[in-house]
Parts: sequence; structure tokens; C-alpha cells
Amino acid sequence: MSKLEGIYTARDLYEDVNDLYEGKTHKQYDVGYSCLDDIFHLVKPMFVVITGVPNSGKSSFTSDMAMQLAKIHNFKFMIYSPEHSLSMNLKRLIEKYCEKPFDAFFPNRLSYDEMIGALKFIQEHFYFIDMKEQTPDIKWILDKARVCKKEFDIDSIILDPYNEINPERGNISETEHISIVISDIKRFNRETNTITFLVAHPNKQIRDKETGLYKVNNLYDISGSSNFNNKADVGIIVNRNPQENNTEIHICKVRELDLMGKLGKCYMRWNDRTRCFHPLDSIMGRKHD
Repeated sequence: MSKLEGIYTARDLYEDVNDLYEGKTHKQYDVGYSCLDDIFHLVKPMFVVITGVPNSGKSSFTSDMAMQLAKIHNFKFMIYSPEHSLSMNLKRLIEKYCEKPFDAFFPNRLSYDEMIGALKFIQEHFYFIDMKEQTPDIKWILDKARVCKKEFDIDSIILDPYNEINPERGNISETEHISIVISDIKRFNRETNTITFLVAHPNKQIRDKETGLYKVNNLYDISGSSNFNNKADVGIIVNRNPQENNTEIHICKVRELDLMGKLGKCYMRWNDRTRCFHPLDSIMGRKHD
């Protein structure tokens, strides 16, 4: 290393760049959906922003991806999702694991033994955080994430949604505050070789002239700052079309093309019987759909 602190030479970086050359780093992870795997790849570290109009299914879709990654790649997650109680977040993951409804009024409800099996899996792959009686700031959240990395070797954190992170910013603007929060998250990802999924609500929704439905067109529509678009490695928009009973998954931003995927769209459908999203091409013709 150079004698001057903070300054590096090519020799200092040889081992890191050689690992890149030999494919030891930047391994691609698919998320287990045939249509999405063509346009979206996860690599470590990475910062993914997910948005969509209210009730579009962006939180449920994020949980679907997390469960797929846990099953396929043995990923472990820390989840901060205070819009629902911890038990409700756990219930959602049980449904995702079993691909069956949890509640008693569904005829194909999962059994008690299936619930216990799901709990055993979730125990080893998901860790939940929350702060009682107040909204935590990003420092508190990332401190917990560092503990989870040290104790459980997590691969990813889910923050859902952004506006449940304490917005107090002193004398700086909202745009500057969001920039600092995202920079802190990305630094954590780099230091720990992890992935962050950040769900963020839009402040602008455009009514489609043909369908009359509201939709989000890009990450600049997210409330607060253009930094959600500027600093995201990958941006995903979830647009639900109830008229056609499908959901558009739009990869609208890719920082490293080919490595992380490419711009494009695929279509999925919510299935009440499985409580999950499925690619349209995999469910066509099923009687229960």
C-alpha cells in the first residue's frame, strides 16, 4: 500500500482485480423466475431500488424474490419493514415458503406441520429488526445490520419502505439527506459484500391514456430526490394492471449492463392460491388461475 493514506496504486489493487479477472467476485445470482432471469442479475455488493404505485404488490414481490434467493442460493436476510407488525411480516414469509395461504378462510390453507417446517427454514434465513415507540435512523438500522452480518453472515438487507427511516436531517435539505442515507447504505454494502433492497413510494403517478390506470414511469417519480435514480445500481418498477390481471416488472435502471442485467420488462401474475407472483408463461392454462 502507498505510504500516503487513502491513495492506492495498481500493485495495491492487484489481488482484487485478479479476483475479478478469475471470476471469483461479481458472481451473478438469478432470482428463480424464468422471465426475470433474462433481464435481471444480482451481484454483490449491490443497491436495488423498488417502487410502484400503492397496492401494486412491490412489497410482496420483494418478499417473493427474497424467499426465492433463500431457497435457491441459501441467502440470509435482515428485514426492516415496520408498516406491518413483525408477526405479519413472518406470516407473509411463511406463505411464500409454503406457497399456500395462511388464514383459515382459504380452502387450501397450509397445515400446522407445513407452518412449522416454514418456521424452521425462516429461522435460519431471515432476521427481523424494529425499534419500539420511535422510528430509527439509518445509523441504528445499519448498526443492527452489521451485527446480523457478524452473527449470522447475512447476504442482504430489505428496507421497506424508505419513508419509515427517521427523516430528521438538521439543517440540510431533503435531497442532501437522502443522498447521505443512500451513500451510507452503499458503503455498508461495499464493506460487507451485501445487497440492499430498498422499497420506496412514488410522489408522482401518471395516468395511462389507454387504460386509465396509474403507473410509475421511472425512479425520478420517487418521493424526495432524484438520488434514488442516480445512486441505484438497479431500479425496478412494479406496475399492476387489474384489468388484464397481470403485473409488469420493469427493469428501468441498470448501472452495469450485462453484469446486472439489461433494461426491459416481464409480466407476472398474483396467485391467491399460492400467495405468490408467478411468471405468466408458467401459469397459463392452470385451472385454478
